Amino acid sequence: MSSKQHFAYRSFWPELEAVRDFMHAGIDTICIFPANTMNSLGEPYCKYPANWLWFNRYDFSGLDSQIADILNVNPRAELLCMIDLNSPAWLSRQLSLMHECADSFTQLSMALSLPEWKRHTADYLRAFLSYAETHYAHIIKAYILACGHTDEWLDHSGGATGKAKAEAYRRWRKDRMLAEEAVPDSLELDCASFDEFLYNPDSQKNVIDYWHFSNELVADTILEFAEVARGQIRAEAEVGVFYGYVMDRIGPVRSGHADYERVLASPDIDFFISPGTYCDREIGGGSGFLTVSGSERLAGKKHMHECDQRTHTYNRNLSESVKLEFPCWPDTASDIAGTKREFALSLIEGSSLWWFDMWGGFYKERELLDNLAAMKKLWDRLSNQPYKSVAQTALIVDPDSLFYMLQSSTRQKDFSLNARKQLNRLGAPYDVFSLNDVPRIEDLDRYRFIIFSVPLEINTTKAELLRKHLLNGNRCVLWLYAPGISDGFTLDQSRVGEWTGVEYGTPGLQVKQMGTWTSAYLHRPAELTPLMLKDLAQTAGVHLYCEDELPVFANDRLLAIHCGNGGTREITLPCTATCVKELFSDVTAVKDGNIFRWDFNSPDTVLFEVIQ
Repeated sequence: MSSKQHFAYRSFWPELEAVRDFMHAGIDTICIFPANTMNSLGEPYCKYPANWLWFNRYDFSGLDSQIADILNVNPRAELLCMIDLNSPAWLSRQLSLMHECADSFTQLSMALSLPEWKRHTADYLRAFLSYAETHYAHIIKAYILACGHTDEWLDHSGGATGKAKAEAYRRWRKDRMLAEEAVPDSLELDCASFDEFLYNPDSQKNVIDYWHFSNELVADTILEFAEVARGQIRAEAEVGVFYGYVMDRIGPVRSGHADYERVLASPDIDFFISPGTYCDREIGGGSGFLTVSGSERLAGKKHMHECDQRTHTYNRNLSESVKLEFPCWPDTASDIAGTKREFALSLIEGSSLWWFDMWGGFYKERELLDNLAAMKKLWDRLSNQPYKSVAQTALIVDPDSLFYMLQSSTRQKDFSLNARKQLNRLGAPYDVFSLNDVPRIEDLDRYRFIIFSVPLEINTTKAELLRKHLLNGNRCVLWLYAPGISDGFTLDQSRVGEWTGVEYGTPGLQVKQMGTWTSAYLHRPAELTPLMLKDLAQTAGVHLYCEDELPVFANDRLLAIHCGNGGTREITLPCTATCVKELFSDVTAVKDGNIFRWDFNSPDTVLFEVIQ
């Protein structure tokens, strides 16, 4: 795997003028998508002819034309190539003659249950890679396996099943030596035994098992196709996938993304892609990845941040009939501050970045393009260098606990999604990890403040992990809702007090000394505020870079701050710096100091290089 981070342009359509504009800005990496299928609006994803015509019949002239058009505009272009593994209409129709639904776009897990679907799709993948590697190995740097709803491996079946999926579930249970159980029906899936929100592992184990099966089905298929791809391509070519969206979705389990730890462990996958958060992308918000980015790094994987936030010039017209209206940044100044924020986030987090032009029009104003050119120069100088996280706060996600939540409940948004949104206003950086990865964090002592966003299941193994690694060292630990209510076998709300020091359901923020650590318990996670987090963080000894409720990104050499409203603000570094320079303006902020004041525009994103 290459260690180089990508800085790229992407569009669904052949936006060749934009490709030229990005070339002039120094951006030569282009993501292409030679698709065979329709998008969620029923419109073709791709303007070029389909490649997959029938069983074992392929015509890659559309791929040739797509690449030729790009090279004609930018002969220096390097390509990231998405591979559309979704069911072409003819395949879906043909398989449905013998089986139930085989449309992987709308009902992914049902299609994945069909051996014929997997076999034909794997054949197409091999044929595509063979052709691409034969003709374009010199310019294709990575292949991206795309399937499911919006080609992001999202399962929108809602738990629905059919004969093939039911048979696959029966085999899954048999392989695990579990008692035979029928597939739970929709009423069972939509019923929670506790607080109208939690499944009970004692009385509803079959429901929890079925969701585990559905997620493993998606993960297994990704792993199988990644192994196929790795066997077909050069060692230096990369494999990427859209997967692991557990930070920003209502129903990550229902979407099939909760088995991300196994996919992270795959030696065949090099990077994971996700769009910027949908819940905090407005100007003044903190953005963020949909994936558990700290665990990606621990697994040796790269991240690709997709900036699909809509500028005020985005194209709303997909056709004469289909016109879209989405929330967007309101003006040029916001477009610039917003893109700088996404750039700074990616640079500081060590992520790749692509600018997603969707259906064109996102990046057309000269002032914005000039700023992208300036960002590319900074990227060339500062990315792909080693950096260290300086975060003293960690948000911990437990994928096992996700399976207890009623998947149709909007209350899910109050946990990881809301915790991350409030942390974006802490005034200090934070990292995100899976609970199972905590023992692998080499500098764990650095994290003074821990937030458990979904701590529902604490079994014997997890209890030992917590006591050994986190519940000590004068840390402050924030628990939400019902930590440890499950031991993996039953629900018992009396267990909550063992971890929090107060009874389940106690209102308000409750802070208790627990010997060598401090417990903070908030029963209603929707009540979490940045002020609560700031107070707890300061109690734990976390350094805050600013008192205001602003997004802050930082590593050991860079610091970025974003704001929606301007004004003068005081910034405090954790230690004295020889020089601090703002990189977008090339203005020195301070020499030989750790406190300085900065005049922010409205809106603004600033990026400082901190030289010790």
